[in-house]
Amino acid sequence: MSKTTLIIIGIIILCFGGLVTWSILSARENSVDLDLYDPAAIIPPNDHNGEIGDHVRGDANSPVIIVEYADFQCPGCATVHPKMTTLFEEYGDRVAFVFRHFPISGHQNARAASSAAISASFQDYFFEMAEILYANQAVWSYASGAERTSVFSDLFLQAAPTGDVAKFKADMSNPKISKKISFDYDLGLKKDKVGGTPSIFINGTQVNLSDDDFASDFLAAMRTAIDAQLSAHGL
Repeated sequence: MSKTTLIIIGIIILCFGGLVTWSILSARENSVDLDLYDPAAIIPPNDHNGEIGDHVRGDANSPVIIVEYADFQCPGCATVHPKMTTLFEEYGDRVAFVFRHFPISGHQNARAASSAAISASFQDYFFEMAEILYANQAVWSYASGAERTSVFSDLFLQAAPTGDVAKFKADMSNPKISKKISFDYDLGLKKDKVGGTPSIFINGTQVNLSDDDFASDFLAAMRTAIDAQLSAHGL
């Protein structure tokens, strides 16, 4: 092997080693210290979540906080969603209901659906869009990448008849949205140890959805759990 060849190989090795080192350092710089956050509390906009805070309905100042990690393509989440809406209608002035994104990797359009919902939130239509997404799961779940924007835009107009669809489309590609989804997912995975969707927490304690009470009557079991927390806080 010639001296020139050895020099070239050496340069390649040095460059590759530098690239690996840079990648490791870059990953460390961009990683989120999740210990800074209490997953049982409402998380406001910050740099780590793309300046997009928790999606909240009800009383954001309530001492009783219900957090749901959900995937818009998850059939179980679609089943639970109207029941969570019923609870919101009953307790909305006393309890905070928080939605966090937890798109399952096997669901091909789950992350795109979260992007659509967050894009709608920029026009104050997050929960309206969530309702439409769940009601129309069969319409978009297996849409191709080329079809999705059009499908989600049509659904957005159902959720927000007077909404700005051009802005909605443009916002869907906002990199801050991807940052928000990743933040929610990592928070659920690493802090709350979420293993599937839906996963529901009441003041930091996970609801055991496989428990007989929840399996037989979800609403009654949730009311009992919520009432216990309200009572514990003198409410």
